[in-house]
Amino acid sequence: MKALVLTIALLMTMAGVRAQCPNPSDLKTEDGTKICARMYENDHYYYDQCCGGNYLDTFSGDDMPLIPKGWNDRISSLVVGSRCDLTVWSRSKKEGTKRKFSAGIQYRLKDVAKGLFGNWDNSISSYYCKCA
Repeated sequence: MKALVLTIALLMTMAGVRAQCPNPSDLKTEDGTKICARMYENDHYYYDQCCGGNYLDTFSGDDMPLIPKGWNDRISSLVVGSRCDLTVWSRSKKEGTKRKFSAGIQYRLKDVAKGLFGNWDNSISSYYCKCA
């Protein structure tokens, strides 16, 4: 009986961990303001455990040629809100390789190719976000 209770408790805990990435249509601040995109510092090899650690929110119209201090080359997963687009660059001042992410969840940026040999994990240095 004790093993059954522990198993149920473990499954309930794992279910809570799996719900880390928010639904793109639910991206809002506590006061209800729509968030264009949320960028996370962590990912995980299990998709259902991505979107962990600290995050950076961006709002429609945010144009950041210099990413906020402490975030350069640290983003590993992201969620773009419904009817929004996030354009990112690999270098400051919107230089380097460019990529556009549409509404949805990108669990692991290491799965997104950047050129022939690279990927977007820890490669974002500037961005622009826009919602319709």
